Amino acid sequence: MDESIPPPASCRTVILMPLATYVPVLSCPTPDGEQLILLDRDSTSIGRLPSNDVVQSYPFVSRRHAVLVREGAAYFVDDLNSTHGTFVNGQRIAGRAALGIDDVLQLGSLKAPRLRFHLQFKDGRPADSNTPRVQDLIASISGILPANLQQPDKPVAREMEQLNFLLSAARALNAGEAIEDILRALLQLTLQLTGVERGFVFLREEGEMRLSQGLRSDGTPVYEDSTISRGAIKAAIESDSKFSVSDTLNHENVSAWSSIMVNHIRSIYCIPLRKRATSTQPANLLGLLYLDSQIGTGKLGAIDHELLDAIAAEAAGLLHNALLAQDEYKARQAREELAVAARIHSGLMSIKLPTLPFAVLDARTVPCLAIGGDFFDAIALDDHVSVTVADVSGKGVSAAIVAATLQGIIHAQLMARQNLPDIATLVNQFLCNRDVNKYATMVILKVYSDGRVEYLNCGHIRPVAVLGEEVNRLPDGNLVVGLISSATYTSAPYRLRPGERILLATDGITEAEDLNGECIGEDGLNAICRLNSLDEMLGHVARFQAPGEAQDDCTLVQLRYTAQG
Repeated sequence: MDESIPPPASCRTVILMPLATYVPVLSCPTPDGEQLILLDRDSTSIGRLPSNDVVQSYPFVSRRHAVLVREGAAYFVDDLNSTHGTFVNGQRIAGRAALGIDDVLQLGSLKAPRLRFHLQFKDGRPADSNTPRVQDLIASISGILPANLQQPDKPVAREMEQLNFLLSAARALNAGEAIEDILRALLQLTLQLTGVERGFVFLREEGEMRLSQGLRSDGTPVYEDSTISRGAIKAAIESDSKFSVSDTLNHENVSAWSSIMVNHIRSIYCIPLRKRATSTQPANLLGLLYLDSQIGTGKLGAIDHELLDAIAAEAAGLLHNALLAQDEYKARQAREELAVAARIHSGLMSIKLPTLPFAVLDARTVPCLAIGGDFFDAIALDDHVSVTVADVSGKGVSAAIVAATLQGIIHAQLMARQNLPDIATLVNQFLCNRDVNKYATMVILKVYSDGRVEYLNCGHIRPVAVLGEEVNRLPDGNLVVGLISSATYTSAPYRLRPGERILLATDGITEAEDLNGECIGEDGLNAICRLNSLDEMLGHVARFQAPGEAQDDCTLVQLRYTAQG
């Protein structure tokens, strides 16, 4: 919002000063500290899916959990029928609730403290700090603040000149939207104020100060920083305050620095650019403003130094907001790209199960994220049907890429009627010979119309054969693919009886945990297999791990041998 600074009583003209426009932010605790998300849109969605504006992959957060809505100057949170609820200040809401400054928003059950995720809704306006703000300096120059900040011996014209300069500086800084615009305005203003020859702005990236923009007093850009004083930069960062020397020749310590002597530097102003501290977060170093001159000494008075500090502080606040917006834009782009990848992956993995005269196929997969590493496939040929279930190590995008590749390889090999051990050898060599750091478990069945089965199991959960109350586990016999390049693989036979079912599952089923950390396990899988349908089986798993959500992809494929045809 715009603010107005009232004029002193002796002034007849009202001076309006547009300050930075701030918007509320969502403060999300992270393992690395705090993530601030600008709420500068009419709605901001929260959930596990990558298409949300704020993505949280915690199991107690629903895929589309809640949305923050802006209506005029008011903000509301709408719960989107989430599984575990949305809470405002500890109270679960039903539908919509209003949000006020410093309200606490929680996603998930309050009965599970280890799973709670706190969101701090607060004003994005920077808190006051010890560094003079622009409006404070306007007041001091105009005679509003106490006498110790005034300079009565200074001509009124000089005071008004400084005041006008400060107002121009505020307008120039606030006019910048992109980071480059803000930095250029900062350099132009500070070069004009100090009268030095050149200026640089460094931004902190990955723990290092990297040159972002350089400018000479005549407006020409500077692209390299080899002739600056690294000692001045180090001193400013270590002291956490402005480092300035108006005449290096008369400064006993600085005059001996090699960079000062080699580059003939006479005056230096070096100011850290920091995000202002809040009640919960320290002041983070964003970058650094460096100004120097090789010709003359600095001639800044006390108020000039205050002006320089204030301009740098105001620029740091604007820079922080711009960096937040840039990070949010990049994150939103990444989420949109992930959503596109998820749609493509879903299309690649969509399987139309064949209709068979001698068997009935059914399959379900439930990813724990938007994109995962499980896949199944089924191919009907003249005399048999081939069924594949595989699970690539890990979750997310990397596992999904490998899974899609393996599905294509296995599908092509089965269509070419390659034998199962050769297919496993090919897949193993493919993974071992490429630097993907992924392995996979898989099981492939070839089921013939007379009930004969050839199966190959590579470290996967053993297939379960069910006939009435009789439950059998088909023995495994091979290593996973992708670990040892010299591994060899063999297949094994089985004979289906009319009415018998074979169930293939991934470890997202057997490793599903309840609130006590107990897993379903293979014994639990044997019990699940006695249920009639895959929907009932997956429903049983969901109830077992409630109120938590799946930690891994869950896939079930069932073949029922009818012996007809």
